[in-house]
Amino acid sequence: MANTFKNAWVEDISNSSGSPTTVLTCPSGNSSRCVLIGIHVTNKHASADIKISVELTDSSASTNAIIFINDVGVSVNSTLDILDSSKLILEESDILKVWSDTATSVNVFLSYLLVDST
Repeated sequence: MANTFKNAWVEDISNSSGSPTTVLTCPSGNSSRCVLIGIHVTNKHASADIKISVELTDSSASTNAIIFINDVGVSVNSTLDILDSSKLILEESDILKVWSDTATSVNVFLSYLLVDST
């Protein structure tokens, strides 16, 4: 079994819940799992607080999209640690998406452990 620390990031995420920005899709094959260690959201707007939302898509469920975080505020020029020392497990092909209420104002960085059977 292989364990590999990895990261993913996206700059200037979407400001539309209808087309949220995909930050991570857990790889399919090899019984992969992604253990999310940290999700950091940075408000880079110069003068306004913003709100962010996080959606998880469970590819193995019949109702597969849930809102994990909804309209959480992030202050001007600050970073929010969404998991705050907790862990989140994504299975094969599960997807983490994020959107904001303000265009081109948010960057998302996450770190995770990729676990697969290779």
